[in-house]
Amino acid sequence: MRYDTTLSLPRWQTRLMFAVVVLCVVTVAAVWLVADGPLWGKLLATAVLLAMWPLLTMHGRVTVDDDVLTLAVVPLFRKRVPLADVVSATLTTTDPMNDFGGYGYRPLGGGEVGFVFVAGPAAKVVLCDGRTFVVAAPDADRLVAVLSERTTEGA
Repeated sequence: MRYDTTLSLPRWQTRLMFAVVVLCVVTVAAVWLVADGPLWGKLLATAVLLAMWPLLTMHGRVTVDDDVLTLAVVPLFRKRVPLADVVSATLTTTDPMNDFGGYGYRPLGGGEVGFVFVAGPAAKVVLCDGRTFVVAAPDADRLVAVLSERTTEGA
């Protein structure tokens, strides 16, 4: 059994990022068309606009295949965890703001990492080296079942 899901940021955060990108577009247009400043200033404004684009399209993706759990913040980041390193997977709940201080890939001290794009059910994945990944997903129970099946097959 495989697992594959895509997670979006909360709607309010996506709308905020869209507003910031629109503001950047207006600013860059004004800098290029109206402002009579140096070329480096215009290029800097354009670079800031281009740096904002990946933040607008960002989303999470969780995949479990035959031997790897993949946590990806598309298009910025990908973390691969070999299933051979997984000791246990249990069902829990999480609140991204209260438990991890925000959304996305959130490393905390002591080897705990949150991969949280939504509040609610989550899979708590413990690795053989003591690190813990909390992966929030609407169908976290299915993720726990797939991870449990894969880890017992490898044992």
